[in-house]
Amino acid sequence: MPIRYDKPTDTLTVVLGHARGEIAEFETGDYSARVDENDDLVEIQISNASRFLRQALAAGVEVPGAPAVEAPAKTWHAVDSSMISGFGYDETEGVLEVAFHRTGTYRYFDVPYHIYEGLLKAESKGSYMRDSIIDNYAYDKGRRR
Repeated sequence: MPIRYDKPTDTLTVVLGHARGEIAEFETGDYSARVDENDDLVEIQISNASRFLRQALAAGVEVPGAPAVEAPAKTWHAVDSSMISGFGYDETEGVLEVAFHRTGTYRYFDVPYHIYEGLLKAESKGSYMRDSIIDNYAYDKGRRR
């Protein structure tokens, strides 16, 4: 199975077979797939592949032909919000850690990267927390790590 990684575009391409007849392409977010007229999966392409590779390697998946990638350090974001003082995200584990002014620090589990990005970009961090994170993900209360 040929695997190609293009570093300048951070794209991983996995060729699974030869296409027979017409090709249909399906795309969602960072992933696209090519399927032939027999509904056989022919190729998968992953954009922002270094993020995918970090997650796959952390889960113990062997990715032959893929470049070595290092896990990013968790960055703590101090914010100006009446609800939270800051947050950090562990991309490999999918854990969002949030420090609330009144109730302490909580760790939310299995949080997708796009939810973290949404919090980063949200004009109102508190509203985003209420609408998209609180009551939507399993959590534990603990000390900031």
